[in-house]
Amino acid sequence: MEFTLITPTYLPDLARAELLVESVQRCCPGLAHHLIVDHRDLPHFRHLSDRATIICSDDLLPWWIHRLPGRRSLWLSLRSRPNRGWIVQQILKITAASQVAADVSIFCDSDVAFVREFNPTRSLLRGDSVALLDVEFVNDEVREWTDVAGRLLGIAPDTLSPRGHVGNLICWRRDNVVSMIERIENVAGTDWRTALMRLPTFSEYILYGAHTRAVLGHEYAGQHPSTLPLVKASWGLDLGDEHALNDFFAELDPATVAVMIHSKDGIDPARYRDRLATMWDAVS
Repeated sequence: MEFTLITPTYLPDLARAELLVESVQRCCPGLAHHLIVDHRDLPHFRHLSDRATIICSDDLLPWWIHRLPGRRSLWLSLRSRPNRGWIVQQILKITAASQVAADVSIFCDSDVAFVREFNPTRSLLRGDSVALLDVEFVNDEVREWTDVAGRLLGIAPDTLSPRGHVGNLICWRRDNVVSMIERIENVAGTDWRTALMRLPTFSEYILYGAHTRAVLGHEYAGQHPSTLPLVKASWGLDLGDEHALNDFFAELDPATVAVMIHSKDGIDPARYRDRLATMWDAVS
């Protein structure tokens, strides 16, 4: 089974993307890696093209979706009202996962860095079944996204229970993504991207998770629920001082292969690169 990493990124996250690409080379050098980058940012990412495949976002979008000139976060559509970059980024991820030449796409944000050897076959497979994050964490956003997913997929109201599918290193099978796209179009009676651009909010991970468990079923989808802590995230942590950073890197679950220090935490990647390098040396 062929795996690939997919990372949407942009210029403000360049230093983090560089660190991620370096960590992939150190911890999983045989794993293909695709970076999705806006055309205006391409010149700044071209130096990574010898280690990752750079995909221009324009090549993944239909002609009728384009960015409002001078605005990074607002997109125009001839088939819907203007929408946020967050919605378009999710459309880009779904499109990429349906088109890349790999059986399984693993979504990996640019503020993730691998710290241990990562072999998807060993970490993610159970026979021919691929792990899909499925946890009990539910909040108001997850409930709303689950309701939206149910409507998009034509699932009867109140029959789809909310589950947590949002996280890091999320695995999608290409054939399931294609099936999900077809399902959305059949329910909406229009192009799936049009249906999604008309929404004020949705979650691609909740949508895929709902389709996998409620439409296909885990066995048919070839995916099984997983709670493996593959990534240690900085959510809710204050890593502003060196002591806190040391503790963050010192206490890793044996199953953890990567860390995520959120870009919104405002921590310069240069502050923790030495800690990553020490762990990379242990891998080699």
